[in-house]
Amino acid sequence: MTYKKVCSIVLLTVMLTTLTACGKSTNTSSELKEVKVQKVKKENVSNLSQLSGTLQPLQEATVSFEVSGRINSLNVQEGTTVNVDDILASVDSKDYELQVQQAQANVDKAQAVLSQTVKGARAQQLAEANLKLQQSETDYNQAVTDFKRSESLYKSGYISQSDYEKSQNSLSSAERNRDTVKQAYSLTAEGATEEEKQQANSAYAQTLSIKGQAELALSKTSLKSPIKGVIISKYIYQGQLVSAGTAAYKIGDIDKLKVTLPVPDYEISSWKTGDKVSLNLYNESMDGQVTNIFSATNESTGSINVEVTIDNAKHNWRPGQVVTCDHKTDNGDAIFVPKEAVISSGSSTPYVFLLKDNKAVKTDVKIGELKNNKLEITSGINEAESIIIEGADRLSNGDKVKALESDNK
Repeated sequence: MTYKKVCSIVLLTVMLTTLTACGKSTNTSSELKEVKVQKVKKENVSNLSQLSGTLQPLQEATVSFEVSGRINSLNVQEGTTVNVDDILASVDSKDYELQVQQAQANVDKAQAVLSQTVKGARAQQLAEANLKLQQSETDYNQAVTDFKRSESLYKSGYISQSDYEKSQNSLSSAERNRDTVKQAYSLTAEGATEEEKQQANSAYAQTLSIKGQAELALSKTSLKSPIKGVIISKYIYQGQLVSAGTAAYKIGDIDKLKVTLPVPDYEISSWKTGDKVSLNLYNESMDGQVTNIFSATNESTGSINVEVTIDNAKHNWRPGQVVTCDHKTDNGDAIFVPKEAVISSGSSTPYVFLLKDNKAVKTDVKIGELKNNKLEITSGINEAESIIIEGADRLSNGDKVKALESDNK
């Protein structure tokens, strides 16, 4: 082949290649880009928060001994169901029984004194007092006679001064004795004064009070349940020496249980007293009711405690188990679009493409939260507008497009 022919063939090949390329470019620029679109619509916005807490009896009590002693009987164990006033345990009561007996004896004695004080002296006592009075008068008269004789003898010089003084002292003693007996007789005959009666009555009342205290202490040697429930914990053992205040049992009413849930403070406005919630334990669920919303925020966690109560009549759930609560919060309606529809690069304003007159129209938007692979659009587009949800990354503003039906209408 000659040199001229080779050059002609090469030149022809280059021209054909160039023409082919130009033809393809012209055809591509005139082709419509296929995209998928859907109508903009609002969706219900709800948050589902999962919280957990530990079950507790709705009512519980730690029962303690109120008297000291050695435990001589234990009637219940952990898990035992008890009713109000059931005897749980007891301490040796012998010392307390003796105290009651002594207190009763003191009551009887004080009662007898009070009775005598109020009623006054008996006839026999009055007769005895009268005899003592007559005897004191006789003794006094005899002392007067003896003194007069001694005085006469002393003046005549027949007795010494010492004997005379003895006679004088005897007279004074007899006189004092007569006056004392006379006063005693008067008191016996007249009876006790009002002050003495009050004193006797007070003494009697005091012995009754002491007896009541002794009986109360005796009754407390038996430890009784203050509530209906189940024994949750036992802290004592047979033969243990306990003092007043020693904790014996923890009792809980598990017919109803409660759980305290730590709710984030930004969600607390969606919780209301009386709301129904669902609690879950393994594969079982129970309906609960919000019974209390605490007023203070936990400073360390930023949460606010919410108390939920459940009926547990069958005792299927137990204190100490951890349950979960799924709480749904309805935040109204908002526009959400597939995240692929939103173009965002670096610090530039996010945008989407709307379909208008078969053209892609670039539209700036503001975005909110991401949920289920969808972005919330807070401003920039409106309901019922058509948004390009597939192929947006290949578009420029004003591109002509061919809209295909979206699978997600």
